[in-house]
Amino acid sequence: MPGRAATAAILLGGDSKRMGRDKATLNWEGHSLLEHVHRQVAPLVAEVLLVTRPDRIGTTRALAPPDARVIADTVDARGPLAGIHAALRAATHASVLVLACDMPRVSPTLLAGLLDDPRGDVVILRPGTFFEPLPAVYRRSCLPAIEAVLEQGSARVPAFFSAVQLSVWDDARLRSLDPDLASLANWNRPEDIPGTETSG
Repeated sequence: MPGRAATAAILLGGDSKRMGRDKATLNWEGHSLLEHVHRQVAPLVAEVLLVTRPDRIGTTRALAPPDARVIADTVDARGPLAGIHAALRAATHASVLVLACDMPRVSPTLLAGLLDDPRGDVVILRPGTFFEPLPAVYRRSCLPAIEAVLEQGSARVPAFFSAVQLSVWDDARLRSLDPDLASLANWNRPEDIPGTETSG
């Protein structure tokens, strides 16, 4: 696989309760949401991981593109922090670009920009008051801080930020690469997805 000496991790662990089914398999413009995200990120990196719950390993392997490696969350915690932790432990490379399977309009230009920012332990978007934990680049150096907050019972991604160095992208920098902020549009309900049909 071509691309930078970095790993991309696509998180598939959500329950999709509001969507009513597995978001990764939803069809949009002739392809599943997972296929859209994979096509955007795969050319940029040397390795792609699909991160899912332990009970969904078999289902995820059936969906996985040939160049992707399927791994399971390693801690019992809800939300993306468990997936980030699993990805950092499994990744071949020290820098891991993490995104969700329900971001089919994510901008490759933005993803490349995040990957190419060498600063900090985390390269994170903050277009307003709050951090956007996905997409973002997390480096292996974050692992001790992540494991500390997980041991304390927290599953919030920003909970470990005070213990690491951040490279924060504000609204202006984000919009310079993704003017309409399409990369931040994650689809949680059927009505969020224009022209969606469920795939078999």
